[in-house]
Amino acid sequence: MATTPAVESKYYLKSVHADIDLFDRRIAHLLKYDTFESEAARAAAARKLTLKREPLVQIAKRLAAEGIEFKDTELPRSFRPEGMPAPVEAKTPEVAPVASVVPGENRSARRQGSPYAGTSLDWAQSVNQYMQAKRV
Repeated sequence: MATTPAVESKYYLKSVHADIDLFDRRIAHLLKYDTFESEAARAAAARKLTLKREPLVQIAKRLAAEGIEFKDTELPRSFRPEGMPAPVEAKTPEVAPVASVVPGENRSARRQGSPYAGTSLDWAQSVNQYMQAKRV
């Protein structure tokens, strides 16, 4: 989890909030899905995670009280007010579909003009000369 930084800043507070949110999710998963031999074992495991979470909660509250700024959307689920929606996930931009290659299609017919045409960097010209020399 988070280590003690040299400077406590908004980025440190953001990482503390992320760690608290991780513990919240781990505790919720433990209580809902994990299997234990008894309810006492389940409660002991939940208590252990809660004890690890508590110092992070105290740090987050202290930093917020000191006036370090944070976004409401970065708050852990357990810190959010009841009516506050969950943060919106960033959408990945759609990628344009790649044109399919027809097996019989001549690839050189699709080529665009090279910005290096006619210069010493024009490799297509040297390839064409090589192919013509091989045919002879």
